[in-house]
Amino acid sequence: MAAMKRLFALSILLLAAVVAKSQQNDTRLADLISSIEDSQTSDENKAEMIEELHRLIENPCNLNTASDYQLSLIGLTAWQIRNLRYYLKNSGQIFSIHELKVINGFSDDLIAQIQPFICAFPVVKQPSLRMDSVFMKAKHSFRTQFRQIQENAYGFTRDKGGYMGTKLATNFRYTLDYFDRLSFSLTGEKDAGEPFFNSLQPYGYDNYSFQLTAKHIGVLEQLTLGDYRLNFGEGLAIGQFFDLGYFNSNAEIKRKSNGIKPYRSVTEFGFNRGLATLLRIGHLDIYLFGSYDRIDYSGSILQTGYHRTLSEISRKDSNTCLMSGFHLEYVSNGWTVGGTWLGYMYKYPISHQSSAYQDDYFTGRYNNISALNLSYDYRKLRLFSEVAVSANQAFASVAGFEYDIDYKTHFAVSYRHYTKAFQNFYSSAIGVQSQNANENGIYTAFTHRISKHWHYFLGFDYFHFPYISYRADTPIDGYKAKAELTFVPTEQHLVSLYYRLNNRPYNEQHPNGEVYPEDNILNQIQLKYVWQPMKALSINLRGGYSFTKSYLSDSLSGFFGLIDLSYSALASKLDIHIRYAFFNTDDYDNRFNVYEYNLPLNFSTTALYDKGHRVYAYALLRITRHIQVSARYAVTIYSDKQEIGSSNDKIIGNKRQEIGLQLHLKL
Repeated sequence: MAAMKRLFALSILLLAAVVAKSQQNDTRLADLISSIEDSQTSDENKAEMIEELHRLIENPCNLNTASDYQLSLIGLTAWQIRNLRYYLKNSGQIFSIHELKVINGFSDDLIAQIQPFICAFPVVKQPSLRMDSVFMKAKHSFRTQFRQIQENAYGFTRDKGGYMGTKLATNFRYTLDYFDRLSFSLTGEKDAGEPFFNSLQPYGYDNYSFQLTAKHIGVLEQLTLGDYRLNFGEGLAIGQFFDLGYFNSNAEIKRKSNGIKPYRSVTEFGFNRGLATLLRIGHLDIYLFGSYDRIDYSGSILQTGYHRTLSEISRKDSNTCLMSGFHLEYVSNGWTVGGTWLGYMYKYPISHQSSAYQDDYFTGRYNNISALNLSYDYRKLRLFSEVAVSANQAFASVAGFEYDIDYKTHFAVSYRHYTKAFQNFYSSAIGVQSQNANENGIYTAFTHRISKHWHYFLGFDYFHFPYISYRADTPIDGYKAKAELTFVPTEQHLVSLYYRLNNRPYNEQHPNGEVYPEDNILNQIQLKYVWQPMKALSINLRGGYSFTKSYLSDSLSGFFGLIDLSYSALASKLDIHIRYAFFNTDDYDNRFNVYEYNLPLNFSTTALYDKGHRVYAYALLRITRHIQVSARYAVTIYSDKQEIGSSNDKIIGNKRQEIGLQLHLKL
């Protein structure tokens, strides 16, 4: 009997430890996700980051074998990654994460922040790829989500031209991970309004995606079959990885990693479908890749991913793109030298609207890109550059440097020069415009940790468009600036003050009838206060004020305020997050984009504009260590309008309600 009591007590302790670890992981994950809220990158990229972080929670990366991409994803700076690499080179493998304390740049706070995403195991030999070993030791994860807007939009009620499916949006994700040697994933996704298992969509989900990746097979370092993304150099030739963009609080602008990344998301664009390989021979990496992608097409490329109406369905997969290329990269003694070539061809020619600013956009069927990238790391200094040339002999270039003055004290400068006729669908280097063309600019950033209590960031970007651009019929000069001050007096309190200034001139009608660009200035300031009176409870207060000034108009403005309550007790299996927000803005330009808790693997940021209130509640229940259920309800109530949205998305009334549910199984 005594033995059984001891066994029962031990079981309770182990279960509590598992629950506590899971809740601590969720808290760390939420902190990291909210830190990217204002980063200069797309919501699709942010969603990808969230998916990768959730994967690292379930399959922590080994510090002895982790890639630069994984380390940067969990919040390490380039300087910290470099110091970790130096320690591994000189001291051998890390056997405990507590060894990080002796590495320059790794404080106790940082180690606590990244602990859920890392582990430290000695690398003796590679796990076998024998099928019996894979079946016994692989980790499996299955998630399915259901989301719906409660109100009936016009597209669901009209007789002709409306949506062909129900209001329900759903997706599923299945992943298999076998250490860092083998991974497989299969996803399916259906948006609201899209047909599901009927004559228009007999195969169920509107979009399916899969990938199979094997690693460390002799000189074959990686082989990915199916869907994948690529990134080389600074992104001028091809840049599809998640990147915080510039104006991130670490003041880092150089792309942190190159290579092939298996694609596991439910987003329907921004990836390649085919085969990609990495061969590693000494210091030389050889990447070979090819893909055959079906794309939505209406003369130009469509990337909404929506196939709800007969018109949208008719454009689905109506064009194809055949892409192939290679990248060679030599790394030695701090030097990285790389060369990229890729070519892509469409079945039907690409065209654009007749707007004058689009005269130099790519048209036709075939294009190719050649690029050279170079970087050099010397102690605290990093130099980098890339030059790319498209088939029409137009070029684009970017160069810069980063200098680590001290721990969390970093200075960076970058210069870009993109000629007006440079054409590349796959590029995503630093810049203001949606395409890396017709733009010159210089960006500088500085971040400084004054003490363990005070930290600030300053960033400024000046840009020039030498030729006409969107809503500007003459060359323009503009600028963007950001400042952020953070004060952490104790572990229970955090205060952050944020300021943003933008000016991108747009065309204005003048009294003499002439039209030419004038300043269009946005100022925005936000204050955030986080109080954690106990480990289980966190309270977040946040408010902001915005005002814009344009030619011949009075200043327009807006403000918002919110309160968040988060409860996650270590003894409980339930997490709860609740928010109330109010907002009042004169126009859309004065909107506030605010991060929200959403179903796991979803990035959610809401644009608060017009006048009204928003409330949401999110709950996650851990039924067992293998089964989790999460649910979310959100509602926005507007005070000054009786119609929400437009066209097929128009809702009659002043209220918009969203519900969501996810089931997660881990084996």
